[in-house]
Amino acid sequence: MIRCIRATVCVAMLAASLPALAIFTNGGFESGDFTGWTQGTGLNNLGGLTGAQPFTGASINLGAGGTFTGAVVGSGYTELATAPITPIPFAGAHSARVGDTTPNYNTNLISQQDAITAADRDPGDNKLHVRFSYAVVLEDPGHTAAQQPFFYLRVRNITKGTDLYEDFSFAGQTGTAFQPVPGNPGVLYLNWKPADVVVPDADLGDTIEVYLLAAGCAQSGHYGYAYLDGFGSRVVPPGGGGAVAPVPTLSEMSFMALGLLLAGAGDVSLRRRRR
Repeated sequence: MIRCIRATVCVAMLAASLPALAIFTNGGFESGDFTGWTQGTGLNNLGGLTGAQPFTGASINLGAGGTFTGAVVGSGYTELATAPITPIPFAGAHSARVGDTTPNYNTNLISQQDAITAADRDPGDNKLHVRFSYAVVLEDPGHTAAQQPFFYLRVRNITKGTDLYEDFSFAGQTGTAFQPVPGNPGVLYLNWKPADVVVPDADLGDTIEVYLLAAGCAQSGHYGYAYLDGFGSRVVPPGGGGAVAPVPTLSEMSFMALGLLLAGAGDVSLRRRRR
């Protein structure tokens, strides 16, 4: 019986050592670039956000143009607006920055689509998860709400055309967790915020998209940018500058292998007891 327990422990240790199978390619940006991600630009030069508050993705009104000024940053990076966003990188050796301090209506975005599979199921609660973290820096010039710098983040089921998660804030918006940058009160920041998107089982196999946009103001002189990192079906904790610890997420094949190994260990133990 002791040998059976030992075998079971060994199998469990093997399962826990299997790497995470995060839904998005290069979700930790550990390739050091935007491999797997689509980059985009625009100009917030058409009068700003449309409609009444609360603003949503449908309120965004961009013109063509702009310059992609985002970057994948590492441990030697200095935060552009001296915002105390820590750690940078959030996890592993790299994080993505979408946009920078360039004004002139500049707007940057990144997005990626991928299918959600059983590998994205958290064995802790047996639910499908898309987890990640993001941080934001927005200059606050005090324009009207529609003309302020803003950011927009969305997780969407492309197959069904349904939004699973949205976060939209403009600089100075009431009720947000933004804080003034110490020594630079004209700039606001949101430190790393975890997102945990539970995807319905009915969406298994559907195409999921993550989309992050950061825009300067509609009067051309002020900036906005954001950071993204730490994708996984299990929580990826902060801790920049090093390798991310493997996240113990098992695929269906891994569970089948685990079951076979456990069955084999039990069979061996039973044969030995019969001798």
